[in-house]
Parts: sequence; structure tokens; C-alpha cells
Amino acid sequence: MARIVILGGGFGGATLAQRLGRRARRLGLEVSLVDRHNYFVFTPLLVEAGTGALEPRHAVVPLRDFVRGAAVRTAEVVGLDAAARRVTFRGTGKDEDESLDYDHLVVALGSVTKLPPVPGLAEHGFEMKSLTDAVILRDRAIGLLEQADATADPEARRALLHFVVVGGNFSGVEVAGELMVFVREAARAYPNVHPRECNVTLVEIAERILPALDADLADYAVRTLRRRGMRVRLATSVRAVHADRVELTDGSDLAAHTVIWCAGIAPNPLVATLGLPTDERGWIRCEPTLRVEGRTDVWALGDGALVPRPGGAPYAATAQLAVRQAALLADNLVRAVRGEPLEAREIRSVGALAALGCRTAVAKIFGVKLSGFAAWFLWRTVYLAKMPGWARKVRVALDWAMDLVFPRTIVQLGIHRPPKEGCPPTLPAGVALPATQPGVHTRPPHQG
Repeated sequence: MARIVILGGGFGGATLAQRLGRRARRLGLEVSLVDRHNYFVFTPLLVEAGTGALEPRHAVVPLRDFVRGAAVRTAEVVGLDAAARRVTFRGTGKDEDESLDYDHLVVALGSVTKLPPVPGLAEHGFEMKSLTDAVILRDRAIGLLEQADATADPEARRALLHFVVVGGNFSGVEVAGELMVFVREAARAYPNVHPRECNVTLVEIAERILPALDADLADYAVRTLRRRGMRVRLATSVRAVHADRVELTDGSDLAAHTVIWCAGIAPNPLVATLGLPTDERGWIRCEPTLRVEGRTDVWALGDGALVPRPGGAPYAATAQLAVRQAALLADNLVRAVRGEPLEAREIRSVGALAALGCRTAVAKIFGVKLSGFAAWFLWRTVYLAKMPGWARKVRVALDWAMDLVFPRTIVQLGIHRPPKEGCPPTLPAGVALPATQPGVHTRPPHQG
């Protein structure tokens, strides 16, 4: 049996395990997937899961259901012995390390949020990379609404309910648009808070947002967001983050208690410990066949892999391309096991979509541009079609149907971020951080 070990169960790793698992018995493959979780997050729906348009558990896909035919190990990878072709890991709840020997190793560890050395960001900033991040932000927004309702000073209320989103890429724009809809709708449940006191500022260092889309679609998105009252600050960035204000590089200050950092990604820190060839930023250098440079038994795909296009430029780090890379890599692994020549083919994106909130979006699919309600309807249709499993598709569709008819439930889910050791709590005064209770899970901020 040819032993294939996949590190990472995100879009790329899980899709690869699924494709190989279907052919494992027939081709004589032993496929093992190692991930710290037994699920992967359907990231396009992450923001809606956090803001209540979607039940959070419906945005996660159980790995054991998705990768039938492959073995799933829920564990933390602790080491790699490339000479012996062995991966060392520690299983959940175990005190001793275990190991897996492989004939071919696939690194699909994904990425983490890139946090630059901005003063105060590590202490006061929030991310939007995991389901926990999304629910933490929801709980914080509701907690700030509770405090604002008990605050008499209008200026103090506006500062509490001012959210700054940094990064005008797809995730930043979707977080800003959906968050503004959520807090303004939620404000109607608080008699002393006016919805117009809830504001979002989108900060982007470049001259425009959504660089992956055409300029006219990006301009439409900016006009739409500004028409709803959102502030969009272009050609500027954040100089420092404080508990109650944000300093911008243009010299201005924003009175705000919450900063969500969506600007850029970095390689998973585990990659640096594997001894694989990387570029100066830490991405794994790969050949067009997805094999790691200089190796015949190690491969990589997804966000953490630097794979050159035919013209030399690397592929973008998107879930769509990771899934398509998985299809190519599955074929090349079978070829490698059989001793056949590998294939290198260009992987093309079919388009891109970005939701703006309020049932509007921008999209470009197969060269066709859409905006407004039509783009939003296409956005939901595309991601509903891509959601794995008919049962989950039905659950998501029912969630969306209920969201169209009934108002969202404004309630915290009990997930809070504890302060780092030696740092003050990131919630403003008056919003208490609860002690950890049985069944209430917390984690350190910015954990990959």
C-alpha cells in the first residue's frame, strides 16, 4: 500500500483526501489526514454564521463525513523527519507522541492572519479567520450594545458602537457590510440606542478595495457602502490601536472600541519547523506539478504553497483555487505512485463574488459582471451549491429562508476572548469577561 499523509484539513487538504479516499481501495492507497480539528470551516459563510444569518454549526463540515475512505487523525503535528519519511503528532487527549510513516507527504496547513507590529494590535485587535472568531465578534457587538444602552452620553455611545475593519479585500468588505447590517438591526432592541449611532469604518491602504475585481465593481461597492452610512478610508492604514481609539497613518484618530484586522495572511507557523524550502516570506516553494522544490516525496497546496503559474506569477490564496489544486494533486499523486510522468496544467479561476450586506453584492463570473441583488442572489446560489452534503444544503437554505422572514435573535452565545497574561481585558469598562464555565470554551487571541 502506498502511504499518503495529508497535513491540514482545510479546503485543499480535505478535498484531496476526499478524492484520494474514493480511489484508495482500488489503487492500493492508504490515505491519512491529520488536523487539529475534526471539521473544516466553510469560510465563505463564516461572516453570516457570526452575524446570525446562519446557524454557526451549519458553516462547519465534519471531516469524517467528507473524506470517507481516508483515515482522520485529530492531532497536533509536532515534528517531521524527512529523511525517515515520518510525521510525529500528538493526538487529542494524549500525553505521548505518535508517528505516521509515509511514502508521500502533502502539506496543506493553510494560513493565519498576518499581524504586523502595530502597537496595541495584539492586545486589542480581533480577527475573522475561524468560527470562534466570528462568534466572539458577535458576542462583543451585543455586549457593547448592552453597555451603550446604559450609557447616557451620546458621544460615548457612538464610540462604543464604532467598529473599524482593516483591509479592503473580500473578507474585510464582507465583514464590514454584514457587521453594519447586524448591529443596526440589533440596535432596534435597545430603547436608548439609535441605529444611526452604530457605525463601521473600512480602512484600506491601497487606492481601491477589492483588487481581485474590476475597478468599476470596486467603485460600485464603495458607493453602496458609503450610501448606507459606512465610512470608507482609502490610501491609509492603522498606526496604533488603543482600547478606545484608533490612530491612522494620515494623522487622524477614530473613537472606536473594536478593530477587526482582515489585512493580509501569513504562512502557518508550523511550516517554518518542517525544514522545507520556502521563500523570504515563509511560503513553501513548489513546482507547477505541486511537488515541493527539490523533493520527490513532499507536495503542497492551498494558501501555504507558492505555486507558479505558466507565466511565473504565483496563484492567489483562495479556497476556489485550493479545491482545483487538490484535483490536480490527486491525479499527480496517483501518477507518482505508478511511476508515470507528472502533469502541470494551468488552474483557472471561474470568477469572484463579494457580499456587501443588505442583499447586495458584486460579482464577476465567467467574465460576466453583476452587482446589486442579482449578484447577491448568485452569491448565495453558488455557495449553496458548493456546500457539501444534501442535508447541510437543506439546513443552510432553511436558515436563509428564516432570516428573510424573521428578525435575528440578539443573544450572546457565551464565547469570549480572555485577555493575554499581563494585558488588560479588551472589552471596555463595564463589560465583564466571564469566568470559564463548564461547556464554555475560550482560547488565546490570534491562535493559528
